[in-house]
Amino acid sequence: AHGFGPGLQCRAIDADGRFFLGEQPVADAAVVERAKAAANRDPATEVVLRADRRVPYGRVAELIGLLQDAGLSR
Repeated sequence: AHGFGPGLQCRAIDADGRFFLGEQPVADAAVVERAKAAANRDPATEVVLRADRRVPYGRVAELIGLLQDAGLSR
């Protein structure tokens, strides 16, 4: 799956810490908006995260927090 859909996937965090849904870079607010929509459709939606190894863990943790705040925990 690309982007947010039935098999929610935040495809990547690049080396600069930017979030991508599919091939498109997105702002933090868009991640939250789409994650809330996915959680409303199916709270059991799973999230697949891929991060460049150079991304500081804090940025990955920030994304996890955004997704959890939006109602996704898997």
